[in-house]
Amino acid sequence: MAPRPPLPTRATLVAPNWMGGGRPDELLNEAGLRARPAGTGRWQVQTDELYLRQRPDLFSVEHLAGPTVPVSRLERLLDAQRRAALGDSGGTRIDEAAALHERAQNSDQLVDGVVAWQAATLTARTEDLPAVVERVREALLSMRMAQSQEAVMDSAGVHLVHRAPQLVHRAKLCLLLHQHDHDPRLQAGDVAGIQAVLAHGGLAFAASQGLYLGIFLGEVYLAPLLGALTPAVWAFCAPRDLGIVVYTIGQPLLGDMGNPVELLQTLPRQGADPDPDRERERIPKLSPTAGPAALDWWIRRLSDMFGVLTNPALATDRNGVYVASKQAHALLSAEQLVRRVTSIQAASRDGHARRVLLFTVLDTLQRLTGRPITDLGSARFARRRLDELTAALPTDAAEVLLPGAERAVTALEELQAGFFLAHQLGRRTVDVPDPNGGTREVEFDRAAADYLKILRDATHGHGGQRDRVGLTNALLVQHDGKIPHDLGLLGYLYLLDLLLHPENLAQHIFAGGQT
Repeated sequence: MAPRPPLPTRATLVAPNWMGGGRPDELLNEAGLRARPAGTGRWQVQTDELYLRQRPDLFSVEHLAGPTVPVSRLERLLDAQRRAALGDSGGTRIDEAAALHERAQNSDQLVDGVVAWQAATLTARTEDLPAVVERVREALLSMRMAQSQEAVMDSAGVHLVHRAPQLVHRAKLCLLLHQHDHDPRLQAGDVAGIQAVLAHGGLAFAASQGLYLGIFLGEVYLAPLLGALTPAVWAFCAPRDLGIVVYTIGQPLLGDMGNPVELLQTLPRQGADPDPDRERERIPKLSPTAGPAALDWWIRRLSDMFGVLTNPALATDRNGVYVASKQAHALLSAEQLVRRVTSIQAASRDGHARRVLLFTVLDTLQRLTGRPITDLGSARFARRRLDELTAALPTDAAEVLLPGAERAVTALEELQAGFFLAHQLGRRTVDVPDPNGGTREVEFDRAAADYLKILRDATHGHGGQRDRVGLTNALLVQHDGKIPHDLGLLGYLYLLDLLLHPENLAQHIFAGGQT
C-alpha cells in the first residue's frame, strides 16, 4: 500500500476584525488554537495538541466510585462544578423529580427507578450532589434477584465524563465563520444588527445550532456506548453543567421485555419481537473492571475523533486557507452518525426502522470514510474490522464493546443463507446478468453486499437504476428476503472502527484540499 501523503498541521484563517470584540486571537485561544498574525485579518492557527505534540484532551473521564476506586471520590463532583465556571442548574424541576420518585416507590419496574435516579441527579443542588449520587449507588448495590436474592449490581460504579470547553468554543467558532461567509451584514462588518438581536436576548449566531446539540450537551456521544449491549442495558447517565454523571450498574439487564408495554407498541409493524428468554441467555457476564475499562477506551477515542473533527488544518483548501463549511459538514456528519447508531440500538422492536436507519448510517460512513456500501456490506470486510478491533481492545473493555459488533457480523453472514435457490442446488455462487451479455457467477459474500445495496436503493422505491435492473431482479428472485434483526448493528461496528482509526477520518476530511 502506498504511503499516505502528510496532512497539514496549520491553517490560514481569515478572521473578521469584529470577532472577539476586536481581538480574534483571544477567541482563537479560548478554542485551544495557537494563533499568530499572518497579514491583515489573517491568522496562522494550530491546535494546542498538535503544537504540544500530544493527544487531544477534549473528553476525559474520572472514576469516582466502584470496584476500580479503593476509596470513594464523590467530592470531586464539587470540584468539577467549580472548574465548570457555570451557574449551577441543579435545584430546578424539584416537583417533577419528586413525582418520579413517588412513582418509583410504588412500582416494581426497574425503569421507573432509573428514571427517578436520573431526575434526582439532574435536579440536586451542587452541595447535595455527592450525597444524592451516593444514595443512587447504594440503591443499585442493594438490589437482589427476585428468586435467588443474589446481588446483581455488586460492582456498580459512578463516573464523571468531562467535555473540555475548548471543544464547544471550536464548534461555535466554526458556526460563526460559516454564518459570516453567508451573511452580507457580517461580511460588510456591520454588527449593529447582531448587537440589537443580542440585546433583546435573541440568537444572533444560530447557524445550524440545533443540529450540533450533541457537542453542546455531550451525552449524545456517550449514547452508543451506553447502548453497546442492546437490547440489554449496562449503564445510564445524567448530564449536568459540571459533566455527565455515568452510573455503571455492574451486570447488564435486559432492556426490552418483549411484550408490548405501551399502546403504540400494539401497532402492526415489521420486525422480530425479541424473545426475552433467548436474549437473557445472550447477555454477557461482565467482570468488575469491564465498565470502567469500556468508558476509558471510548472517551479516549472520542477525544481523538474530535481532535480530527475540530482541527482547522484539515478543513482547508489547496492553498491552506480554512473553509468553515468543510468543517461544519464533517461535524454534522459525525453527529448524524452517532445519533442514528443510537436509534438503531433503541429500535429493538422495529426491524424495518432499524434497517432504514442502517442505510442512512452506511451513506454517512461512505461520506466520512470513502468506503462504498458494497464494501461495508461485505461479511469478509466486516469480519476483518471485527478481528482488528478484537486485537486492539483491552480484554475487559471488549466485554462491553464487542458483543454488539459480533452480532452484526454474524447477521451479515446469516444474510447469505437467504440465497435459497443456490443453496437448493448445492452451490456457493449466485448467477447474475453480465453487462456484456449472458450471466456470471458471484460469490455469496459479494452477492449479499449487492443485495444490501439494492435494499438501500429501494428506500426511493423498487425498480433500480436502468444499468442495475438486471442485477436487482436476479438478486430479488434468488433471495428469500429475510433480513436478520441484528444486521442494523453494522452501524455500531463501523462506528467502533471509526473511533479506532481517526487517521482515516482525517484523510477523508482533508481530501487533498478539496472543498
